[in-house]
Amino acid sequence: MRRLTALAFILAIAAPLPAFAQSQAEQEACTPDVMRLCQQAIPDARRVVACLVRSKLQLSPACSRVVRARQASVRKAKL
Repeated sequence: MRRLTALAFILAIAAPLPAFAQSQAEQEACTPDVMRLCQQAIPDARRVVACLVRSKLQLSPACSRVVRARQASVRKAKL
């Protein structure tokens, strides 16, 4: 189950911007939050991302940094 979650998270973060490089550290930062807050969204990558964004106040500090950085990357890509 943990592998499925990790895979879903990788796909979720990478889906909107294919050039984004997901590091092992980023994956490890958010996997517990995905399991705790967004398990119902697995394996749908878009739903996992949406869940993490909706749950931003409940994210661990490490995952919160990853999500904020990801959102900044998406905003830059749209410019």
